[in-house]
Amino acid sequence: MLTNFGKIIYSSNIIIRLMEKEDMLKEIRRILHKGGFDIGEPIRKTIIFDLIARKNRKILIMKTLVNMDSLRNEIARELKILGSELNASPLIIGQRGGMGAILDGVVYSRHGIPIISLGTFRDFIIEGIPPAVYAAPGGFYVNINSSLLREVRERMGISLGRLAAVAGVTRKTIQLYEEGMSSNVEIALKLEKFLNTELILPIDIFDFGKIEEERYEIKDLKHGEIYRRLMEMGFDVFVTYKCPFEALSKDERDIMLTGIEKKESNLKYKAMNLRILSKILEKRGFIVIEESKYEDYHGIALIKKREIMEREKDEIRELVEERSSI
Repeated sequence: MLTNFGKIIYSSNIIIRLMEKEDMLKEIRRILHKGGFDIGEPIRKTIIFDLIARKNRKILIMKTLVNMDSLRNEIARELKILGSELNASPLIIGQRGGMGAILDGVVYSRHGIPIISLGTFRDFIIEGIPPAVYAAPGGFYVNINSSLLREVRERMGISLGRLAAVAGVTRKTIQLYEEGMSSNVEIALKLEKFLNTELILPIDIFDFGKIEEERYEIKDLKHGEIYRRLMEMGFDVFVTYKCPFEALSKDERDIMLTGIEKKESNLKYKAMNLRILSKILEKRGFIVIEESKYEDYHGIALIKKREIMEREKDEIRELVEERSSI
């Protein structure tokens, strides 16, 4: 851990060339492919995310930002809800913030979303080296293996007071570390050196804690009539504003990506995006349309609005399965 953090401090003194967003995405795609991930990337870029990647049961919903401070709360909110509903991990790759370059090996966050550098992402996905440090008000912090700290201290016969003196903290602080409190990096490194034991825990970017957010209310929303009907059928409906689809329709069996369009002339990109995302997420998708002579478009089922209004959930599910060709 000493060596890794030394690299972090060193990198903070380097002038880093800012990459264009498309260059960042190109490198992210390369890293994901090398790491064995499949990628689902909308044909038309969305506001909320740039791509979704999957490897077995691990799903990443990714967005790139040159300046992490530009992440708006409403975007973060939707990312968190989408991640929660799809059992996926929202992640942002950034380059800098108000305090300068994003450092390799450090996890930052804005509005509850983890943000890391391209270098940290590369190390984690390709080399299997997770970050260990996170940035928070006041500096850099790490999570300590609290049970191991207590075990080693007691086995070596070291008192709380002695260890506190070595670390330059109070006895109470050492007790709190042994109960699970995080530590700043300098103190953690002192403890590791004195006890000759690795105590700093890695950070799994696939599991950044339980991320939850209150959903949007259905009342008075555009397409509210359709959402309410889906809910009457027994679907739990999560509305999106900045995705390539309008909602997620969820029940005890599965989640279906749900698009809504009025005219056939607007179907092309919505259907193509739903096809891409349905395949990567292994979810069914359908589009509710006022009227159409087609039953599917690019393999995505088309359900007429009157069918939604007149039929029940099992019938709608059967129509989606019959009309989908993915």
